[in-house]
Order: sequence, then structure tokens, then C-alpha cells
Amino acid sequence: MTERCLIATVVLLASTSVFAHHGTNASYDPTKAVTLTGVVTRFTFRNPHSFVEFDVKNEQGEMVHWVGEMNSPTVLREAGWTATTIKAGDELTMTLNPSRAGTPRGVVNRMRPILVNGKQVLGTGGSNEN
Repeated sequence: MTERCLIATVVLLASTSVFAHHGTNASYDPTKAVTLTGVVTRFTFRNPHSFVEFDVKNEQGEMVHWVGEMNSPTVLREAGWTATTIKAGDELTMTLNPSRAGTPRGVVNRMRPILVNGKQVLGTGGSNEN
């Protein structure tokens, strides 16, 4: 193998590990947190990430549709969650690290309590990484 091919191979292999996972901090701001209470409209419990969608009344009294990105179902199951831990119609309080783009999206901070209908759900501990 020529020296040029060897260098190209090393660069290629090194760059694939950099892009192997998108990284939560690229999309969401870990230095900011917002705690929201609203009504669940949908809980999607599937790979690669689970999502909870809920409507929250803002300071002006308008409904804002928020989306919270969660861990994979495998990670959530290990923490005691199921596909029915959160259901449409449930009142939900959770903390999100918001989108860097300023949209009503965020990654769910499971280190903070998550309340469903006023009760803390099991297995809230864990990181925001997969």
C-alpha cells in the first residue's frame, strides 16, 4: 500500500467515528433548561429515539406544541418505562434542554423528575445519551 493510500485510509477511518453519532449537544443546549407542564398528544416509543409530544400554554395563554426527544426504547425499558408509561391525555411535567434553533423542541432531561398526572414516573435517572 502506498503512503498516500495509507494516509487516506487513516483519515477515512478517523472521520467515520466522528460522525457515528449525531450528538445531542449539537441540536440542544445543555446549558439551558425549561420545565414545562402540558397535555400529552402523542408518545412515540420506537427506535432510534422515543418522542413525547405535548401542548403547553405559554405566557400569552396560547397553546404551543412541544416535542421532547428521549432515549431509545431499549434504554427507557431498562429504566422501567413501557410504551404506555405516557399516554395521550396525560398531564405531563418535564424538563427539557431546548433546541438551539429556538423551536419548541428539546431533549428530555431524565435527571430531573418527570411527572405524569402528578406522580413521578419510575426510572427517571439516566443520561440523555443513547
